[in-house]
Amino acid sequence: MILKLQLFLRAFLLLLISFVFSLLAQTSVAQNSDNQLHILFLGDNGHHQPMERAQQIIPFLASRGIYVHYTERQEDLNVENLNQFDSIIFYGNRTGLTGAQESALYQYVNEGGGLVAIHSASAMFPESDAYINLIGGAFKAHGTDTVSVEHVATDHPIVSGLPELVSWDETYIHMKHNPDKQVLSVRVEGEHEEPWSWVRNQGEGRVFYTAWGHDERTWSKIAFKQLIEQGLRWTVGDWAMNAIFDHPTFTFGEGELPYYPPGEPWGTVGEPITKIQNPLDPEESRDHIMVDPDFEVKLFASEDQVINPIDLTWDEKGRLWVTETVDYPNKFTENREGNDRIKILEDTNNDGRADKVTVFADGLNIPTSLVLYRDGVIVSQAPDFIYFKDTDGDDVADEQEVLFTGWGTFDTHAGPSNLRYGFDNQIWGTVGYSAFDGTVGGEQHQFSSGFYRFQPDGSSLEYISGTTNNTWGIGFNEEGIVFGSTANRDLPLHSAVPNRFYNSVRGFGQAPRIQMIANSNRIYPLLDEVRQVDQHGRYTSASGFHMYTARDFPKEYWNRHAFVSDPTGHLTGEFIMKQDGSSYQAKNIGSFLASQDEWFSPIQTRVGPDGALWVLDWYNIVIQHNPTPEGKETGEGNAYVNDLRDRQHARIYRVVNKNADHSQDMNLGDASPEELVQALKNDNLFWRLTAQRLLVERGETGVVPQLIELIENEHLDELGLNPGALHAIWTLDGLEELDGSNREVYDAVVGALHHPASSIRRAALMTLPRSEESLEAVLAADFLPNATAPGSMGYMIPATLMDASDAQVRLSALLALAEMPASEKVGQAVAELILTEENANDQGIRHASMAAGAKNENSFLNRVLQKQLPENADSTFKANVGFVVENVAGHYALGESPQSSVSDYLTMIVETADPTIASAFIRGLAAEWPDESAPELSEVVINRLSGLSGVLQDEAQEHLTSLAETWGYPGLFGTQ
Repeated sequence: MILKLQLFLRAFLLLLISFVFSLLAQTSVAQNSDNQLHILFLGDNGHHQPMERAQQIIPFLASRGIYVHYTERQEDLNVENLNQFDSIIFYGNRTGLTGAQESALYQYVNEGGGLVAIHSASAMFPESDAYINLIGGAFKAHGTDTVSVEHVATDHPIVSGLPELVSWDETYIHMKHNPDKQVLSVRVEGEHEEPWSWVRNQGEGRVFYTAWGHDERTWSKIAFKQLIEQGLRWTVGDWAMNAIFDHPTFTFGEGELPYYPPGEPWGTVGEPITKIQNPLDPEESRDHIMVDPDFEVKLFASEDQVINPIDLTWDEKGRLWVTETVDYPNKFTENREGNDRIKILEDTNNDGRADKVTVFADGLNIPTSLVLYRDGVIVSQAPDFIYFKDTDGDDVADEQEVLFTGWGTFDTHAGPSNLRYGFDNQIWGTVGYSAFDGTVGGEQHQFSSGFYRFQPDGSSLEYISGTTNNTWGIGFNEEGIVFGSTANRDLPLHSAVPNRFYNSVRGFGQAPRIQMIANSNRIYPLLDEVRQVDQHGRYTSASGFHMYTARDFPKEYWNRHAFVSDPTGHLTGEFIMKQDGSSYQAKNIGSFLASQDEWFSPIQTRVGPDGALWVLDWYNIVIQHNPTPEGKETGEGNAYVNDLRDRQHARIYRVVNKNADHSQDMNLGDASPEELVQALKNDNLFWRLTAQRLLVERGETGVVPQLIELIENEHLDELGLNPGALHAIWTLDGLEELDGSNREVYDAVVGALHHPASSIRRAALMTLPRSEESLEAVLAADFLPNATAPGSMGYMIPATLMDASDAQVRLSALLALAEMPASEKVGQAVAELILTEENANDQGIRHASMAAGAKNENSFLNRVLQKQLPENADSTFKANVGFVVENVAGHYALGESPQSSVSDYLTMIVETADPTIASAFIRGLAAEWPDESAPELSEVVINRLSGLSGVLQDEAQEHLTSLAETWGYPGLFGTQ
């Protein structure tokens, strides 16, 4: 009897285990322990605009605890990745499903995963019969009409109880029907009933398909959103149909916030918002930040440790430093002695949370940024930049020094911010329209929104690039290339040609403002509506540009993904950076982080010492600065006054890769010089730059031989980089070992012109002394075309095949030569370079060619005026060559003595010049030639020039007339 009972219990237990495993398989491959559904949405960049369509349902689903993660990476169709999601959505027009992807998709569904195929998903992967059978059929043809359907399986949980859906859409006809499916609804046309939505089982998994969804008209319908929700729930499992998934539960209080209706003129205010969400506890708010399943959001600090943090950095010990400002935005205090502080936050027990707080400096008043320097920090506190110094090592500042002053204070959200230690050992930063007007190092400066850099001791300041509006983001990739973002619209930005090169061209005028390089400036929030003053649905408070520059995240992030936060959208956006000639393209791939919590206000992201992405959450219900709504008061900081502005909350998060070791056990506080040199090779840019800074600040010239060894190492990592060599060059530059006095150093950097890593060649070009010897070394490296050869050659390769293959190296070579002594060879090389279409049509190369051509004006003009453009040159190519020639001609006209040589150039264009080139030359002369400064022309020359008007393009005739009148020779060129 006992034996029978034991056998029965054993059989029952086995049956129970089998049932549980079966249930788990049917419910979800990736059922999350936090009781939420996570959905992978695979789209593309095709005409259906899947990313925009996804955004129409993401907030709706998120409000129900269903979080959609959008991707256009087809390689995400692998088993390891798919198993992180409860179901997947296909929508778009993809082709090229690989065998491995097809297998992964089948395995995922067979083992219990869900698949929802929407509309054009039935036209995807037509080469895969397996895929077509999986979703149940394929697209064949369509017309368009206002569509309604009849449900033929009214008791099925997907369509049961759904409101009627009527919408303009494409009238799909399908083919290759898999009979193993259940049709839920049909579109009736005459006597034909076209299957419209259906379901099928595949192994332990489930598939739902609907033909609805061509464009925003259908996706905006609540009935369609509910259909997709029900379809997702059903594919996850019966248990999910009525499940209540975790989503934020908010409480509300009373107050008043302005509402600015989309589409209305700037400043137009609608009915105020009076239902005000209350803040969430730190842990609860964190739990509702959406991030891809590869990552986890960890809370490092909150209001117990810090209030209103506006910037962050780390020291050589890996400790977090934070700028805290409760006085922002309107509380200016007398003598600028306020309530704000610089704090040091530490995790002393390694549990991932801050447990020790040290106030390094207090009594500040609206500090906006900080950067570590020597024994303290440099703080931006308009109108001053202040160095706070700790002289006795107790982590408390006991001295302060104003480095320089001149920053505008009339608007606190438009002042200086985002101080960063640069590769060049200078401090970089941003400023908005509050601008700068002051004297630094004996030189007067006046500029508005853009990027700047300054020596840490305050001895010099340089305005690098102008931007179009308030600028709150700047950062570097691992090669030292400068990027950033503006608050409104323009992001990301790439600073390719610093302003000083435009300023070197006489007559050029104001340097151009750098423009957005992204395909889109849309934001992708989790909320249906976010409060914005303008640029509705787009970045309007973009801040804190930062690239991923460590190795803890998956490889595709390394030196490639950039982050920009938008607190009004309650998100941190993500961009993929890709080189495009001498510049970059940025692809907006949506939100890396997003929340439905209206208080969630990320303003900075930085890669920390641990390789995690740290997020500074201002956590405030009021983000808007201005305008001031009618009936409200404007404060001293030009922000409208609202009692709801919070001064009690803050959150600092770490976003970690679940599959990486993100521990932080590095400490350079007591590192020897040799250990600092080794740290220049660390896989985290933070530690490399920190080691570089310490070597430079300490003047560690004793490690010069080791730095030379790093430069001579030609190893390349997985990304084609050699970080040790790169930072060795910049360290030597910071140690002032590259002034030409140390021959070994100089020879090593000249040798780096031939390094296999393009970033090393760029660094060498940027740091070599601006001397005759360096000029010859650069020319010998053949970065620019050299159209000469010894002897009598019957053939020479085209100039386009002669220059540097990497456009950014080419750009750096041009900029370096523009600062070196004038050379006939350089002028000739620049002329050859700009006459190739690839170079002329690249803005960075074109502008750098202008600067280098202007530095070598005579040799450039002498060569370019003898050249012919290809017969097939299009209007863009011609205009871009003309831009360079015209500006160099204007520079020449404003030079010391153009009167003595201009007749030679004019005679040259009469005889040989290309009409486009000649016309550009004349435009430049006419625009800039000084009044009452005529050349002396002989009768022979006058006779030759009389026919010039017949050589040039029609648009040049008025410039010829103007030039002749300026010179006092009416009719000189045959224009009268």
